[in-house]
Amino acid sequence: MFKDLRGYFDLLGKNGDLNRVADEVELLGIPTILVNMEKEGKAVIIENVKGYNHSVCNNIFGKREFLASVFKCPKEEVAIEFSKRSENMIEPVMLGKGPVQEVVVLGDEVDIEKFPFIVHSAKDGGRYITGGMIIAKDPETGVRNCSFNRMQLKGPRKTGLRMSPTQDLESYYQKAVAKNQPLEIAVVIGNHPLDLLAAACGPARDVDELYIAGGLRQEPVELVKCKTIDVEVPAYAEMVIEGYINPGELEDEGPFGDFQEFYISVMKNHVFHAKAVTMRKDPMVQVIRAGSIDDVTLLGTPREAQLHRVLKSMNIDVCAVNIMVCKNYLTCAISIKKRIENEAKNGLMAVFGSFKFLKNCVFVDHDVDIFDPSDIWWALSTRLRAEQGVMTIPNTVGFGRDKYGIHTTKMGIDATVPLDAWDEFERITIPCIDDL
Repeated sequence: MFKDLRGYFDLLGKNGDLNRVADEVELLGIPTILVNMEKEGKAVIIENVKGYNHSVCNNIFGKREFLASVFKCPKEEVAIEFSKRSENMIEPVMLGKGPVQEVVVLGDEVDIEKFPFIVHSAKDGGRYITGGMIIAKDPETGVRNCSFNRMQLKGPRKTGLRMSPTQDLESYYQKAVAKNQPLEIAVVIGNHPLDLLAAACGPARDVDELYIAGGLRQEPVELVKCKTIDVEVPAYAEMVIEGYINPGELEDEGPFGDFQEFYISVMKNHVFHAKAVTMRKDPMVQVIRAGSIDDVTLLGTPREAQLHRVLKSMNIDVCAVNIMVCKNYLTCAISIKKRIENEAKNGLMAVFGSFKFLKNCVFVDHDVDIFDPSDIWWALSTRLRAEQGVMTIPNTVGFGRDKYGIHTTKMGIDATVPLDAWDEFERITIPCIDDL
């Protein structure tokens, strides 16, 4: 297994999946390049950003095939392999030093505005850190948590920080408030891609995601102690911003273009204060564009593994899971080898119960390519019996930011062939020479 993000880029380069942009690029011109690279299905490193000394990288999860090459499996089995590895957690190990602390900047010398963090959407309230993995410790138990939180730059040592009310980080913050003490956090940028996927898993609150990351890597994550706070971070990351959140300190933050491709309005959010920056001598700054394939693959892959585990526990013969059908993780397609009539309905109820944000889900047969939206629509148009195959479940918990009740009803679709009628629904194939 490669050791860090740079090793991952070496792998993508060998596979022809990496573009390096050597020409000078204006900071405001970066989003256009990111969108174009996403269309090409390639990761990108922008090596020369005008006015800045550091490169920018993006789209490290730009195709499902990227993870298939890491896991050495077909793209249809990425979720299955992810599930297997994540269940065999490996404890991290501590190092005395690591590349992420080759350069240390402290106190008033810290200036995070010198790094090429970008404005992602036209109406964003400013530049944002979006590719940072935040690591904090439970003030009571000491258990580490990894999460993703947008951070609007507000000065050389200050950012906004958005926490979801249901995040572990928010619960840690509330415990710190009860003790009337700041919550120390580390913002880790330029991570091993499997560490990022582990951080997106959302396990039980007493599980350290860095143990999951070790399972995904099939070797321990190597950590170093931060310089100014009591937090451990991956030794081979590109850079770390060390700092804290004060109890009760809130400021306006936003607007921000979210993963649904809408703008989140200005709201009161927490404030992060930076105490130190540690980094490699020539760090790359990773950015993740909300709602991009990069973003959705990062957040969706662990959910696919979660849904696969649930269905497997029900003895449903799952062929593949795709929660990224619609450029977000609100709609899912699942292919199965059906053995019992109405089995898909049981599966639909299970997946909706397993992942509360899931709004729509369609079950299809094993001969449908769920990674091709047109093939899913083919199944709907030729196999769906709508009067018995469409199920709606109103008044449920869905995606939380939903003032108009758009996400409170779930829709499940069973578009599978009637049991024991396969001979009548076999898809045509092109004859091969042996058939003539």
